Amino acid sequence: MYKSSKIFIIILLLISSQLLFPNNKAEGRTLFPDITNYRNEIVFLADSGVINGYQNGNFGPNDSIKRLQAVQMIIRELGIRTGDAPNPKFKDVHPGSYGYNEIAKAAQLGIISGKSDGTFDPFGQLTRGQMAIILVNAYKLKGTYHSNFKDVSAKDMRLPYIQTLAAHNITTGYADGTFRPNTTLTRAHFAAFMARLLNEDFKPNGMSTLSTEKLANSAQSVVGIELYDENDELISLGSGFIVANQLIATSFHVISGGASAIAITESGEEIKLEGVVAYDDYLDIALLKPTKKLGYPSLPLTNFNSVKTGEKVVSMSSGFGVENTISTGIISGTQILEDEFGDVKTIQTTATITDDSSGGPLINNKGFVLGIKTFDFEGINFAISSDYVIEYMEDYKHLNFNKIQTEKFIDMPVFEFDDEEDWDDETLGVKPPKPIDLEPLKGTKQTLSDQFIDAVHDPEFPVVYGINRYGELISINHETKNIKKIPFNLPAEKIFYQNGELYITLLKGEHSSSWQEETQEGAVAIVDPSTLKIKKVFDINIDPYGVVADDHYFYVSSGSGQWTFIKSFSKETGLEVSSQLIRQESALVLHPNKDRIYAVDSDISPRDIEVFPINNGVLAKGYDSPYHGDYDLSTTMTITPDGKYIFNYAGTIFVSSRLQSTNMHFVTDLNTKFTAITFNNDLSQFYLAIAKRIYVYDYESFTPTKTYSIDGEGYFLFNYKDHLVVVGKEKSATTGIANTFILKATMP
Repeated sequence: MYKSSKIFIIILLLISSQLLFPNNKAEGRTLFPDITNYRNEIVFLADSGVINGYQNGNFGPNDSIKRLQAVQMIIRELGIRTGDAPNPKFKDVHPGSYGYNEIAKAAQLGIISGKSDGTFDPFGQLTRGQMAIILVNAYKLKGTYHSNFKDVSAKDMRLPYIQTLAAHNITTGYADGTFRPNTTLTRAHFAAFMARLLNEDFKPNGMSTLSTEKLANSAQSVVGIELYDENDELISLGSGFIVANQLIATSFHVISGGASAIAITESGEEIKLEGVVAYDDYLDIALLKPTKKLGYPSLPLTNFNSVKTGEKVVSMSSGFGVENTISTGIISGTQILEDEFGDVKTIQTTATITDDSSGGPLINNKGFVLGIKTFDFEGINFAISSDYVIEYMEDYKHLNFNKIQTEKFIDMPVFEFDDEEDWDDETLGVKPPKPIDLEPLKGTKQTLSDQFIDAVHDPEFPVVYGINRYGELISINHETKNIKKIPFNLPAEKIFYQNGELYITLLKGEHSSSWQEETQEGAVAIVDPSTLKIKKVFDINIDPYGVVADDHYFYVSSGSGQWTFIKSFSKETGLEVSSQLIRQESALVLHPNKDRIYAVDSDISPRDIEVFPINNGVLAKGYDSPYHGDYDLSTTMTITPDGKYIFNYAGTIFVSSRLQSTNMHFVTDLNTKFTAITFNNDLSQFYLAIAKRIYVYDYESFTPTKTYSIDGEGYFLFNYKDHLVVVGKEKSATTGIANTFILKATMP
């Protein structure tokens, strides 16, 4: 009896060795002598009980994987019970046949749909395109990739699935830029894809430099966070971003003091947050768990030691109802702050951080998160290093999502500044003035899908000229609603109007601290606004950033090279006339008298204003303001039409004078930041755009007198023949997409 039982067992083992996934995990895990590639991934799946090797100890990495086998692996990994699904009625799969239960369950869950002839073809070979479809369906993945594969057309129904898989960094395609969707899949390749899906550690680390436009694709992984009190009243807004295992990283102060919270995705979907997985109120970081996986790609993290001063970064946020908001800047420096409680690794950046962007990611040009944006203090923007999130994720990235425990929001300590006198709203400059006689601003309104990065208004005609986020010039007549567009051979970035001409900077490379003056290049186009025809394009030996022009010359500051140049050029010949030293990425403002140019730097702290006298196109050596960090400064400023004052958008006002002894001397502080400013014709009033309001100020006393509400946020203000023209951004009530609006109203 003993002998016959043993023989029976041996026979069973021999039979089971012909199947793909016998219950022989230990042996497959220790042997697999035929594996040369993806060994760690295959062993990981074997350890997880998803796959096994053959009875002879081999894995068969180059064997084709069958469609049924892929379904069995997925069902097994998901831990789904089978046997209760309705008959999918595939012609070649019948109740009781091998694999029927798994196929029926997969069809019920929408993972598979079969072929057009009504069959499933369970023992047919699985292609790469089919693999993309079933993995995206099985794990409810979302997202789009920043690039296209050459061999997957826009009409291919597999495209969105392949794009989503690439967005999650599960596939990178081939070196020649193809995906090869019709190529059959081997066991090793399917194991690699599954392992990357289940374990972030197996995902390839892309180290290629991405353009700002491609980096913007990462915004799909950024969420808005709304915090509510016990009465379901909204009390704060912030941002967060998806990390491994579909958790959300954010700043602790974003979720402190509330009873519940929701995350709002790129598509506008609102998902309740279950609670707090981990937090540190001293470091100002928190990990949150949504009630279900969001499905969008996680953002890769990098450590503090990889942060380089001067490298270009992108700041992302999703708040105040405007999703996918980004701003660019550089790393100004890194610092480890210490006190009696410990130390904090901080990153200083010129990329904008506002209340609603707190908790969002600061991303380098390779797509890695350097830190969590935390606060802006006196114009200096800080992020907390990703090191702390990486440390937390070691405990949670491999856990079953459904088994991760959370704490309630209401049980969190309340985040407070250590010294309220040092950190009040007035010091931070983030609290807008109290509204005065608030009422809606009424006028004619136009919306368009393009979003502007820079804009000017024609002084004679009801036309706004703007540079959109694709580097194109757009002309919008806000009376006739007529829109025209000019694409350039190079991306446009800045625009300036002077004497019936538009001066537009054209880029030949990305701004970079390491791009030295000797090799810099760019161009400036001069456009006739009446016809929107290009009159001239001048190639220049500088990376253009700021641009202004007078009657005969145009002036350009460099966006690269750290300590670099501002240069003047003849508008007739394009030849260089003169140059002076300036800091990279300095914004330029021409005085109404056209006898001097003011500049404010953007990448060092504290910021400073300087002035360059000009005479017949020749730039004289500049000199700085008498202050060094005494007053808050933003990277944008304007000069009053009478030429008397410099208004910095941080709310500080300075004298503009030809006398060096009084030039750039402090006048007053409006105690509020603003995004745009304009003046009425008789200079009795000026207008500030602050969030979703327009504030009217008395010009003599610099005090607010009236407040108007608008539906969106105003980014540009213009005075067109005593009409107030507001150009801003608002969220569409029907689509949830952010659009640009132009609102024209009689000046209050």
